[in-house]
Amino acid sequence: MLYQYHCACCNKVVASTDKECPYCGSQHIRSPYGWWIFCLVGCLAVVMVFKTVQFYVQTHETDTPTQKSILDVLNSNDKKTN
Repeated sequence: MLYQYHCACCNKVVASTDKECPYCGSQHIRSPYGWWIFCLVGCLAVVMVFKTVQFYVQTHETDTPTQKSILDVLNSNDKKTN
């Protein structure tokens, strides 16, 4: 079977219903689904942070002024004096 419970002490396969390891007596049984749950929760957290930042950027968008070139400034001054 691909997904099996293991003893954390001696790393032997134990049944999912065992409360302690029959080989060494350890009560720390590792679940085969712990890593997948951690990855799923981690991905969910990354998506939530990304969407929050995206929403913040969209709502606090400001208009940035465009910088005029020196030729534009000189041309506008010439037009004003004529």
